[in-house]
Order: sequence, then C-alpha cells, then structure tokens
Amino acid sequence: MIFIVLVLLFCASLALWNKMKPRPPSPPVHPGALPLIGHAHQFYGDPKHLWEFVTKLSHFSLKSGGVSEIWMGPHIMYMITDPDDFMTVSTKCMDKPYFYKFATEMFQNGLITASLTTWKTHRRLLNPSFNLQVLTSFIPEFNTQARNLVVSLQSEVGKESFNVHHYLIKQLLKTVCQTSLGLATEDKSIDVDYANATEDLFAILAERFTRIYLHLSSTYAWSSLKTKQDQLLKITRGIMNKIIYRRKEELKMGSKTENGTSAKVVKFEPLLNQLLELADTQDAFTDDEIREHVNTIVAAAYDTTASSITFALILLGTYPEVQNRVYKEIQTVLGDEDLTKDNLPKLVYLEAVVKETLRLYPSSPCVARRIDSDVKLKNYTLRSGTTCLLSIYGIGRHSMWGADADQFKPERWLDPSALPSNPNAFCNFGIGKRDCIGRVYAMLAIKTMLVHVLRKYIVFGDVNSIKAQLTISFKPATTSQLRLELRS
Repeated sequence: MIFIVLVLLFCASLALWNKMKPRPPSPPVHPGALPLIGHAHQFYGDPKHLWEFVTKLSHFSLKSGGVSEIWMGPHIMYMITDPDDFMTVSTKCMDKPYFYKFATEMFQNGLITASLTTWKTHRRLLNPSFNLQVLTSFIPEFNTQARNLVVSLQSEVGKESFNVHHYLIKQLLKTVCQTSLGLATEDKSIDVDYANATEDLFAILAERFTRIYLHLSSTYAWSSLKTKQDQLLKITRGIMNKIIYRRKEELKMGSKTENGTSAKVVKFEPLLNQLLELADTQDAFTDDEIREHVNTIVAAAYDTTASSITFALILLGTYPEVQNRVYKEIQTVLGDEDLTKDNLPKLVYLEAVVKETLRLYPSSPCVARRIDSDVKLKNYTLRSGTTCLLSIYGIGRHSMWGADADQFKPERWLDPSALPSNPNAFCNFGIGKRDCIGRVYAMLAIKTMLVHVLRKYIVFGDVNSIKAQLTISFKPATTSQLRLELRS
C-alpha cells in the first residue's frame, strides 16, 4: 500500500514538473526551482528577505533581455523589466491575478483590487475627484500639515539619527484624512491605531504571499494570520464606518463643513463628500463601496507617500550638494511664501529630485496582471492562465538609463535629450489605463513636505547604510535614517 502511494506521488510530481517545464519559445527560468514547489521556497522569509529576492528577480530579468519565468508551485509567473513589453501587458491585461484577492477583505471594490468590470465603472466616476483643479485646492492644507511636521521634528534637532518615516506616517495620515475625509485638525477619529492596524494588515498580506500553503483559502481560514487579520479589519472598518455615518448625517442636515467647523466657503471638497453626493444623486455607490474606496485611497496614499519622502530626505542627506541646490531653488522661487499652484511649476530641480528618488526607490516596486489569453511580446509569448509581474524597480534600473542607471543623478531630468527615448521609461505610477489615480496628489504632497522641511533643517543621512523591506509597499527597515540641524 505504501509503495502504491509513493508511486502515485512520484507520478504526480513528474506530471507537475513536466507542466512547469519551459515550452519554446519560453523566457529564461530564474535559478533555484525545485520539483512541485518551484521557486516558492525562495520567496519565504521576512519583509527584508522578500525585498532582496524581488531585487534578484528583477536583475535576473534585466540580464535575460527583460523577461524571465518564475514558478510559484505549479503556477507560472513572468517578471517583466522591458519597457515595451511592460506597456504591452499593461494595455492588454488589466485584470489582477489571484493573489490580489488576498486583499479583497480589506479593500474589496477599491480601485486596487476591484474586478475589471467594477474598476471601469468606478474609475470613471472617481476621475473628476482627482483632476488638477480639485487637487490644487488641497495645496493650502498640504502647507499647513507640512508646517506641523516641521514643528514635530523640532525635538530631533541636534540628536542622533532617528526614524523620520514614523513622523511622516503620522503627519501624512492627518493630511490624507483632512483632504479625503474632511476631518478637523483636532479630530482623532483616525489616529495611530488605524495606521498600526493598516501596517499590520499589509504585513499579513505579504506574509501570506510568501507562504504558498496559505494561498489556498481553505488552509488560510484555519491559520493564526486569518484570526489576526479579522481582528485588524474590525478596527479599520469600525473607524471608517463611524466617519462615513457621521458625514452622511452632516450632509443630510445641509451643513457643509470646512475642516469640521461650519463655514460659508469651503476651501476644498473632501473626497468623501463627493462619493456621498454621487451615491445620493446617481445611486453610484453603496455604503460598503464608499468605505472600500476611502479605505483604499487613505491607506495607499499616506503609506506610499511617506516612503517616497523618507527616501528623498535620506538621499538629500547623502548628497549635500544636491540638498544645497534644492534649498537655493526654494529660496529663489518662494522666498518666505508658501507653495501655490502658480509657483509650484517653477521648482524644476525639486521635481527632478523627486522623480530621481522614485526611479531608484519606487514605493510600489511591482504590480501584477492576470494573463487571460496568450500575449505576444517582442521575443516571447506569455501563456494564458499565468501571472505577469511588472517590475517598476527593474524599469528604473534598465540600461536605457545609461551606465549610471544605479546612481542618484537628478540632473538627468533637466536635459530631455539625456533621458531615455522610450516613453515607458518612467512608470512609477503605472502606465496604460489602469494607472494610479493618485499620482498628482502624491507629487503635490511630496514636494510640499520637502519644501517646508528643507527650509527649516539641514538633513544628514547615508542611503548606503539603509536596509529596505517589502510588504505591500517598499520602505526602509532601518530605523536610524536621518539627523537634523537647524538652518542658520
């Protein structure tokens, strides 16, 4: 009997191994695959290990002509680092792969995890809330919150290196809550508890992805991770439901508010108000869908933006000559004035610094698509029923950026002739129709925070000493990140 079981297991192993074997023309397979589990064992580990492995996958793909193959058990995944193939997949495949469903209990019909049909309808309804005119109305609030950040950092002046990411998370959560939810400055409805719960949920999603046996819903349902996830979701849903209910009641009473207090003139229309109005006038969203969209936008916005600003400050601390040039530009363009929609375009070098930071340290280093039918690339055909990982990190390190692709050189953005001719070279907010709806919001928030911090402080850092980690977003694992001194 035991012999028969062993024979059957051996035959099943051979069948799966044969299925996983490359078929011509097939991309190079990443080294280290094992029978049955493929490369799953190489993903396994903590967030620091996951980041290290994702960088290895990206560099192997770059060396292999821009496409490589990975096996997550019997499931085939492709890693794309070629800009043209990146665009092909982004255009032809807009649905998300199975492991995005791990986040559906948290975000459900939010733009990141929604099915293609739902995404198309909801994206069209949400687009007007993210146009330039609406977003530039947030700039005064961005200035206010950036000044608050400067005050909170005062306690770190002259001390040893500290965790600036922690400060940014707290301040950007307040910023997003005011602009997206319309909360008053003193409103503590969303605070550190929400941020910590969201961070833990992101870590759970990443841990589930790295453990192939938890990909099955039946297995995951019995795990301690699922129990912890349910507890955290209860916290985030409870907080958001209360806010939505309260705002609905305020709007029913006809009391539009400015940051929580009655006002005749509203500086800006919070996203939540716009969603509730669409629900009321067009029956566009249910209460659950409103919560899902707001949850998605709040969680994605403050977390990724905080990471981008953290790396920008570390890089500026590493390269004092770049920091000095940014500071001089700020003084020349703004003087003592706040950032406005009129003077913002004049901060050309600051824009270059931000783009160069995003190129080297993308807050979302990979996005993924489901391959529903065979997709013909330049050199290979991606097979139907597989998954494609689109490496934003890999595109940023592509040889088209030149021999100095790994170096931090903001000056490259000042000369269009020095930039890659490929229009898909900068894809940090995605490309194609399913790109990031919040790209303008993120850029405005990043620039405003940097302007106010650099006006007040000289920053010191060493990017080479920073270890990174990957959960849902890419961020520093090292807590000693920056040192501050007051500007004279």
